[in-house]
Amino acid sequence: MNFYQQIKSSILILFLSFSLFQSCSGQVTAGDTFLFGLSEKFDRLLGNEATVACSSDVTITTKVVYLEEDGDTTATFNASNDSGLTLGGAQQWGYSIFETCIYPNSPFSGSLEIPVSVTSNYGLRVASVKSFPGAEVAIPTKLTFTANGVSERQCFKFTATHDSLRNPVVDPMKVTLGTMIQKDGSGNETSGTYSGKDACDISVSLDDADGPGVRVSNISRVMEEPSPSASETYGTFQIRLRTAPTANVTMSINDTYDAVNANNREGSASPKTLTFTTANFATPQLVRVDAVDDLEIDGVKVYTVEVGRTTSSDSEYNGIKPRNVVVYNRDQSVPGYAYMRFDSSTGSTGAAGGAIDRFATDESNQLGTKYSNFQLKLRTKPTNNVTLTFSSNCGNKCNILTPTLTFTASNWNSYQTFQVEGKSDSANSGNANYTISFVASSADATYNTTVTEPTFTVRSCDNDGTHLLQPCNFSGSPLATSGSSDRLTATEGGTSHIWMIAQSNPGADVTIGLTSTDTSEGTVPANVTVSSTNYNFMESGGTNRILLTHADDNEVDDTVNWDVTSALSTGAVTYNPIDIYAKTTDNEAYFYVSKLGSTKENSSAPADTATIHVCLGAQNTETITVSVACATYAAGTAAFGECGTLSTATLTFPAGSRVDDADANNCANSARKQTVTVLGADDSFADGSQDYTVNLTKNANTDGVYSSGAATLSNQTITNRDDEPLGKRIYASVVNSPGEMTAEGVIGADKTCNNTRPGGVTGGTFKALIVSDSGADTTVQNKRIPNGINWVLTSGYHYYRCNSSGYANCSDEHTPLFVANGSAGFDPTNLPREFSTIGDQYWTGMTNTLTPATQASTPSCPGDGLTYLHNCHGFNFQNCPSNATTYLYGQSWTMSSANSITSQEAICTESKKLICVEQ
Repeated sequence: MNFYQQIKSSILILFLSFSLFQSCSGQVTAGDTFLFGLSEKFDRLLGNEATVACSSDVTITTKVVYLEEDGDTTATFNASNDSGLTLGGAQQWGYSIFETCIYPNSPFSGSLEIPVSVTSNYGLRVASVKSFPGAEVAIPTKLTFTANGVSERQCFKFTATHDSLRNPVVDPMKVTLGTMIQKDGSGNETSGTYSGKDACDISVSLDDADGPGVRVSNISRVMEEPSPSASETYGTFQIRLRTAPTANVTMSINDTYDAVNANNREGSASPKTLTFTTANFATPQLVRVDAVDDLEIDGVKVYTVEVGRTTSSDSEYNGIKPRNVVVYNRDQSVPGYAYMRFDSSTGSTGAAGGAIDRFATDESNQLGTKYSNFQLKLRTKPTNNVTLTFSSNCGNKCNILTPTLTFTASNWNSYQTFQVEGKSDSANSGNANYTISFVASSADATYNTTVTEPTFTVRSCDNDGTHLLQPCNFSGSPLATSGSSDRLTATEGGTSHIWMIAQSNPGADVTIGLTSTDTSEGTVPANVTVSSTNYNFMESGGTNRILLTHADDNEVDDTVNWDVTSALSTGAVTYNPIDIYAKTTDNEAYFYVSKLGSTKENSSAPADTATIHVCLGAQNTETITVSVACATYAAGTAAFGECGTLSTATLTFPAGSRVDDADANNCANSARKQTVTVLGADDSFADGSQDYTVNLTKNANTDGVYSSGAATLSNQTITNRDDEPLGKRIYASVVNSPGEMTAEGVIGADKTCNNTRPGGVTGGTFKALIVSDSGADTTVQNKRIPNGINWVLTSGYHYYRCNSSGYANCSDEHTPLFVANGSAGFDPTNLPREFSTIGDQYWTGMTNTLTPATQASTPSCPGDGLTYLHNCHGFNFQNCPSNATTYLYGQSWTMSSANSITSQEAICTESKKLICVEQ
């Protein structure tokens, strides 16, 4: 035994000895990959890469990603959300798109490089790109950082594609983040925090939608630990089978699988077992996870609920491992403050602080603290007393009655009340806002330093000085008393309000008359009454409330300002209060346009005709005309020549054509509509459905309303459906492959096609234009026969070259190759253009008449049991299995000219391109 082997064996014995004394809980944690503190370099010295502990110095926001081919949820990284994600889509099941991000945690100087490699068996079923920062690009072979922190993140996005095929189970995609390299400012390698360490890898699994399987949704929401202020204390996820089993299928739910939830300290799931039958396999069963209050300061806890392997007498459903579910538990210990307003409405702020409004005081202090008190408590249990010291920028407009509040480890979760009251500044300066703020002082660094304190905005109503009566409302609403810049606002048909309060108790009723300056835009009561019971009162039922009704005038008039004029009051107080300012936001449009249907090439059938209806939203006194025209596109672009015949070039609206209110949102129903029908143009290209635009342009006119530049209408996009057979892309692989395409043969060639496509060629599933054998040898794996088993061409389809992105480089119009004949073939000796560069060679296994070829130089390989030895034995071998130095031969093509292919044999150790055909 040599020295290296001795060292490796000794370490193995030491490892096994330690293992015997480890408790086997069956739990997992993020630290499970670390091997008793052995250094990463030492592990590599032993050749055991799998045991290298990944470094916690680099954050990977999600290391294990689960995608579904038919997922309906998208996940984008968002550090401000408790889950770290922003979700989109229907969110009923799993992820179709998921983004994870990488960034170094500790400061460093110079630069940090992390090597990246991607290994995938999914082909085009999973697309991967670098999504941030900047535009999406292919994942690079190296990430370079010059600073640390989440703002420096670089992100990868993974997107699933549903290929509608049942696929074999393969290992997950792996994004390997290699050994990190630190460099100084001059670019020289140096030692530092990250040197020689490995960042954690990323695993991406894909759930096949087209065979037996278990579909598992995400947790329905981020949960909160139970508490008086918590409302979302549980979440659910659902599970169903994808296909009907022949027998019952059972699986377990293990909520303590993750050490984070040991002893159910974060949550508990029920039920613990699910059973699906032949009758209910398609009905989702809910698993509920209830949050548990662990009374610890631990922020948002993330843990995994395991969905166990299935058991069933149905062999297709026995032993399937469904994906696990990630659960987010928002602790009431999340640092920050919870508040309750005077009206019992509640909320909370986190480490970033926040601004809170809907409070009021008055300068004569008749309201007292009725509308300005609030209660506070901490959201986390502090390690030391936390004292809040309050202050304000109110000047002489307020008195703080609660200068400090102190929270301890025993009362941190109990509300304490803060009060502020109004104060006279002896000036008629008008209503204004002021801010209440506080500073937290504590030996607890979280509250002393980390958490930003919220601020509270209070409306000060100026009812001192000569203001015997004064309009008043709460902060957060427009002042409405300071002129045109800050008006009470509502959309037509809505309401707004403000109250009239007094400087002191009037002793008897005071009536204030009110009028609107524009009753077509808004109305108010004829008067309001201030009494001895409501002079310091701002409630919805008070007779001192001024309710503004913003009129729906059914006219296009944009936003219109109007005022509420107050009269000299009568009764116990004689005073003319200041006016109130308002505005009404319009909800009508100049034009209403509806589009129905799409067009199809070479068809005028009603089902293949698009219709555009246009109605006027405002009343016109003059004739209004709208020009209708196909948008202009440059020749050779995808949309060129797609727009065909328009039934009219002008829509004419006589005077008085305003649509009835009931038809405004459904113009097609209006008798006053004007209509244009559109037919698609025909071309000879298999270009699929193409969008084009029909421009709608209002012509110049002298109408009092429609002469306005604001009176415009939107152009309409219409889809023209193709009438040619399907068009499919073809490219040559960007790497060369030997004749042995792994044990999968032609299927291995397909994977090479999908994993080595030219830049800019995205989406779709491709297979290699390659044949395995004549069909006679049963030992050939994964056969492919021209116009037979697993063939890649379809009769009548148009095939075109696609060597990069862009319509000019990838379309049946610009780069056609052939239309497959009735035998699903073509003539390689008579092409309009080359597949790739002249002189390129491709493994095909065929002659240039598309016949499976035999090679004269093929050896016999005696004793190997192989009947068909040609074409690298169906591209499974490059040599005889029993003799590594006896090589097989296969058939290849050469792009001999721009228009012709030649065919020849080649030794299977040679590397050649593949011709890849979209399916």
